[in-house]
Amino acid sequence: MKKVVVLVMVLAVVLATLAGCGGTATQAPEQSAAPETSTGAGVQEAMDVNVGEQVQQQAGQQEGKEYNFAIIYGGVHPFFDPWRFGAQQAAMDLGIPTPNFTSPQDWDQTQQNAIIDGLVAGGVNGIGMFTSDAVAGNEKISELVDMGIPVVTMGGSPATPSKATFCYTTDVGASVAYATQAIIDKLKADGKTEGKLMHLCSGLADTNTQKRQAAIKEVLSKPENAGFTLEWELADTDATQPAEEAISAMYSSYYKEVDGIVCTGYINAQVLAKTMNERGTNDGIVAIGIDDSTDVMTAIENGYMYGTMTQSSWAMGYVGTYGLKLLIDGYTYKEGAPFLINSGFWLCTKDNIAQYQERQQKIATDFVSTMAEKYFDAPGATPVPFDTSLLPAVVGPVYED
Repeated sequence: MKKVVVLVMVLAVVLATLAGCGGTATQAPEQSAAPETSTGAGVQEAMDVNVGEQVQQQAGQQEGKEYNFAIIYGGVHPFFDPWRFGAQQAAMDLGIPTPNFTSPQDWDQTQQNAIIDGLVAGGVNGIGMFTSDAVAGNEKISELVDMGIPVVTMGGSPATPSKATFCYTTDVGASVAYATQAIIDKLKADGKTEGKLMHLCSGLADTNTQKRQAAIKEVLSKPENAGFTLEWELADTDATQPAEEAISAMYSSYYKEVDGIVCTGYINAQVLAKTMNERGTNDGIVAIGIDDSTDVMTAIENGYMYGTMTQSSWAMGYVGTYGLKLLIDGYTYKEGAPFLINSGFWLCTKDNIAQYQERQQKIATDFVSTMAEKYFDAPGATPVPFDTSLLPAVVGPVYED
């Protein structure tokens, strides 16, 4: 029987602690304030993308235009750390001021709205963001766009339909489906005909979690995967304390029953990888993480973690800033262009980890170098509908090896 384990945190204690070190929901921080960050930028901090002639055509500040942008995270989380570096390079390439970077301390839309209101009052005229709450955040997006402030979203979609111009994000369903199948294929290659899988995920109310759950279920329902089942789903583990508690409980009681683990949270992947590194073994568990924390990359190099699903977090910061520049300059999003733009993913393993930096840079370069031409109509030009033949029939990894 499927056992779904949901970790229940004592939220009141956590929130009370956070409230003591951060702003309240009714008071925005200083506009220049950056969120507290971890070392989550990982390998992507050193990205060096040559954007080419196409981006240079949009460089420079047009007369009478202001480029006072803000990049706003959904909450304090290492996933967002590379955004800063991507946005900073975009500003340098485009010859515009560096955006403000800020975040609510909690994943709370009221806090994020207060920050946004303060930024707008201070003259911000373009926002790239990840909403703290998909539904309530989308309501704020509508308010901003109705005020004439363009909004683009990255990393996670607001509720749709949305007045944001686009959302540049990982196709989380396709990514976790690929990871789940890769785990099953590895178990089969190791001689197993059945196996019990675990899913370390974020909150069950998170729309990205729901997409991932559906994708995992679909993979396991395939006839060729009969015998492989999802036995444990540890929710709310994309924070350090609950991740440590859940993974510690697994190793202290039932880890020998676990055949495979798919992680869909930066932190739960990091904690699992750190534990495997400390134990000096994977105990026969085939695990695939997500993102590129130092612990995850080390566990892959050591052969303890089978791999990690990559995300183009650096490119999200770049694309958000570039998109706002185009919109302020009078470019319009093409008719028929998709709201959700897949930012690309692939499975990084010990066999290809040496190519990680090169591949991530190429994904970013390939997209931003053609972004204006493919997705936007230039000001004054005759609009041309989006070429839907550019979209793949099936979303898959950028690299498959």
